[in-house]
Amino acid sequence: IMNEHSDLVLEYKHLDETSSTNDFLRNYTPSADISIVSASFQTKGRGQMGNTWISHEGQNAQFSVLGCPKSQKASDGFVLSQAMALAIKETLEEYVDDVWIKWPNDIYCHGKKICGTLIENTLMGKFVGRSVIGNGINVNQTDFPDGLAAPPTSICIQFGKECSTHEIIHHVVERFALYYREIMDASYERIRTLYHENMYLRGKKSLFQDSEGMFTGVISHVETDGHLVIIDEQSQSRRYAFKQVQFIREDKD
Repeated sequence: IMNEHSDLVLEYKHLDETSSTNDFLRNYTPSADISIVSASFQTKGRGQMGNTWISHEGQNAQFSVLGCPKSQKASDGFVLSQAMALAIKETLEEYVDDVWIKWPNDIYCHGKKICGTLIENTLMGKFVGRSVIGNGINVNQTDFPDGLAAPPTSICIQFGKECSTHEIIHHVVERFALYYREIMDASYERIRTLYHENMYLRGKKSLFQDSEGMFTGVISHVETDGHLVIIDEQSQSRRYAFKQVQFIREDKD
C-alpha cells in the first residue's frame, strides 16, 4: 500500500495469534518502507523492561511497526519513539480528550494509561539499522486486572462506545508515516517540539521517586537521546534514563 501523503510504501499483515508482534518483526525481511503487523491475540505481549502487556483477545489495537531508517544516528534514535507517541496521541484525539504523552512513550488519557509502547532498535555501528515499535492501545476493553502499576482506561470507557481496532491502527500508521518521512530526511525539530508541547505534566510541580528516595520537582525537557531532565526544589537538574525515575503524582499543594 502506498501512503498517499508521505510517498512511502507500507505493508500490512494481520495475525490471529502470535507470541508478540515485536517478536514477529524482529527477524522479518521487509518489502516496504514501513511494515506493520497486528494481532488479535499475543501470547507473550511485552511492555518496557520485561513487563507483561495484558489484553483481552480482539478488544485492543496490538501492532508493531518496522522501519529501517537510512543514516539514522543511534544518538538520535529516540525521535522514532517520539514520532510514534505523537501519531498515537493525535489518533486518540479523534475519539477522546485530555490525551498526553507520559515519558518516555506511554499515552495517558484523563490521568490514566491508555497505551503502552515498546521500542527495540537494532544498531549497526553508530546507526539504527532496524527499529521495531510495538504498541498496545486499549480500545474496547472495559475491565482490567487489579494491581496494575498505572491505572488503565480505554477508548470505549472514555468515548462511551466501541471502535474499530483496525481503523485506529491504520490512522496511527498514516500519521506515523508522515513523521517517518521527516526522520528519513533527518528533520527532527518539529517532532521534538511537538513531543515537548504534549508531555504529561511538563512544567507542573510533581512528586517523583528515584534510587535515593522521593523528591519534588518539575519536568524540564527530554534530551535528544531520550534522557529525562527534572529540576528539583533545590534548582538542581536531575537526568534519568528509562526506568531510573518513577512519577508518583502531581503535587497540588
